[in-house]
Amino acid sequence: MFTNRGIGRVTSLETKQLSFTDHVIATDILFETKATIKDLATAITESTSEEIHTFLTKELRSAIEQHEKIYGFLQDRGRYDAYNLPQQLQKDIEYADYILRH
Repeated sequence: MFTNRGIGRVTSLETKQLSFTDHVIATDILFETKATIKDLATAITESTSEEIHTFLTKELRSAIEQHEKIYGFLQDRGRYDAYNLPQQLQKDIEYADYILRH
């Protein structure tokens, strides 16, 4: 389970609510880092050079750390909880409804 372990946290932002736009941007970044993780993992399995393999492994670790930070950022603000599916689905429905109304 991913948790925000305080890596790179800025306490003054902990209670700040996200605007809808900021939520969309942060969620997009979260999904992009997930795609990057998948791409790096694939590249690692296909690399034949030890130097490239080492480089990609470091990049993969960095991408995982970034994903964890972004997930923690969203979770701390009550915007994303992958471990409570019914609640997350309800939030997603509310966000979709908001978009359709505006």
